[in-house]
Amino acid sequence: MYEYSPIDKDHVRIYGRTVKREPLPLFWTASGVEFDTDSTEASVDIECNWTTHEYYLRVEIDGFLVQRFMVMPGRNKYCLFRALPQGEVKTVTVIMETQPIQEDVSRHLLLHKIITDCVLQPVLPKSHKIEFIGDSLTSGEGLTGTGAIKEWATGIYGLTGHYARKVAGHFDAEYSIVSQSGWGVYCGWDNNIHSNIPEFYEQVCGVVAGKENESLGAFDAWDFRSWSPELVVVNLATNDGGATGSPAWTDPDTGAEHKQQPIEDGQWDEASRDRFENAVYDFLKKLRRCNPDSYILWVYGMCGPLMEPYIKETMDRYKSDTKDERVSYLALKECPECDFGAHAHPGAKNHTENAGIIIKEVEKLNIF
Repeated sequence: MYEYSPIDKDHVRIYGRTVKREPLPLFWTASGVEFDTDSTEASVDIECNWTTHEYYLRVEIDGFLVQRFMVMPGRNKYCLFRALPQGEVKTVTVIMETQPIQEDVSRHLLLHKIITDCVLQPVLPKSHKIEFIGDSLTSGEGLTGTGAIKEWATGIYGLTGHYARKVAGHFDAEYSIVSQSGWGVYCGWDNNIHSNIPEFYEQVCGVVAGKENESLGAFDAWDFRSWSPELVVVNLATNDGGATGSPAWTDPDTGAEHKQQPIEDGQWDEASRDRFENAVYDFLKKLRRCNPDSYILWVYGMCGPLMEPYIKETMDRYKSDTKDERVSYLALKECPECDFGAHAHPGAKNHTENAGIIIKEVEKLNIF
């Protein structure tokens, strides 16, 4: 048998933001490894811990799902496949189907070794790189399970039909996902102003918590030079819209109350609108500073168009102020209730339809 380090850059491709060390910590949705081999069997050596929110791993061979399983606490070896023909090279993908969970502070997943009975082939470079930034839609919430499942659970996250992976696959692109369910640009669905992606965007995985994650490098500054996407797709604002219909949130540290007022008949409280639009504007500036050569495409609408006017207005102002023309907005198709997956989230059909919309737009913009 042959053993390979997950950070063997000559034989293993890593997906998702992480700290490249052995064992390799996996933090984000769709993070993991990929390798080419003509092995008859392969396994992974994984160390894992969780208290309340389990991990699920997805195993694909040449893009086809062959396994999805819960990773148990402790250090264990998991067989990816067995008894396949020797001498036939296949692409093996092992990625995480669950997102970071802030409340479960001891939760971690470490990949120690890849074990095969034949050698791994040299890594072939992908054609492009794309980063996807978002909320539950980009975390894949609801993609495992039908619309009959109404309650939230870790197991309802999935990658089957996921719009980001379909876009990346179409363009033969490496991808990285930075997303967190319930979070927004300015605030989360519950008006929590700390549940915003921009605040943590410059860290490896700042959305988690605890000393364990700190020791794994989650709070380290992300080196944007180490992985430079040609395209950054932002799918945020759904939860900012949700906050307008949610009760106020009280900051436990300061006692201050925060509430984005409802949008009624297309009219919005000026202070609420300014807070949201300023957050969008500032995030665009941060994205450009961190990704000076990337095209930035803001997509929105899978859960309705409520925030579209404010996103477009802000993007127009940003472009006018900065003369940055490599930024644009794209409306997505709202998911009808009949196409819901679990927990009233868009299902695979809507994800696939919106992947097609994004693909057409990227081709029209001639980004690649």
